[in-house]
Amino acid sequence: MKISPDQPSGLSALDRPNSYIGRSVPRPNLARLTQGRGQYVSDVVLPRMAHVAYLRSPHAHARIRSIGIEAARQAAGVVAVVTGAELAKVITPWVGVLTHLKGIKSAPQHAIAVERACWQGEAVCAVVARTRAEAEDACALIDVDYEALGAVTDPETALDPATPVIHPELADNLTFERSLVAGDPDNGFAEADAIAEATFVFGRHTGVPTSRAPLSPTGIPASNASPSIRARRRRT
Repeated sequence: MKISPDQPSGLSALDRPNSYIGRSVPRPNLARLTQGRGQYVSDVVLPRMAHVAYLRSPHAHARIRSIGIEAARQAAGVVAVVTGAELAKVITPWVGVLTHLKGIKSAPQHAIAVERACWQGEAVCAVVARTRAEAEDACALIDVDYEALGAVTDPETALDPATPVIHPELADNLTFERSLVAGDPDNGFAEADAIAEATFVFGRHTGVPTSRAPLSPTGIPASNASPSIRARRRRT
């Protein structure tokens, strides 16, 4: 029996054999998921398991003057309340280093904000409790005193002298710069009958379903039953 290809042979090497356009993609887990038998992070139940919830900054850029956590610590079911300053004593901040982005500048990023929140939604405090609901209720009891600072919300004006520099130690707001030139663009524009120009705005820095994008969030049930913490990563 001869199987006919499901795509025209005129496609380039970039399109074959990894292109899913026009193909029926097998979904081996489809029956299990449509029958309601999928297992997600919220379905995992482990002995002595606790849940964490985060209090997040409502400001795009703000100095954290103080964090009042005593009421949260006394709340029902609470195991621990942790601030960024406490966590910074045991966790090294992450710094972006990407070899394919030459010259990239990245400020240290703490697991929880220390002294400043640099984007809206950045975690400023964590509450660990017996249940997710108790952790969220305790978060509501935390009192954070913010000093709102100037924010950068427009990438086209981020490098203007009047725009505040979010990380002064990096000198400016430029993370990296890349220029791509192919062929003779100047001559191409000069000879073109018409030139179309458009600006595209994306809400996130990545357009693929990775762990940092909302299409494929991940969760990690972790255990400290042994000297090294064991973590199991589950995708939806």
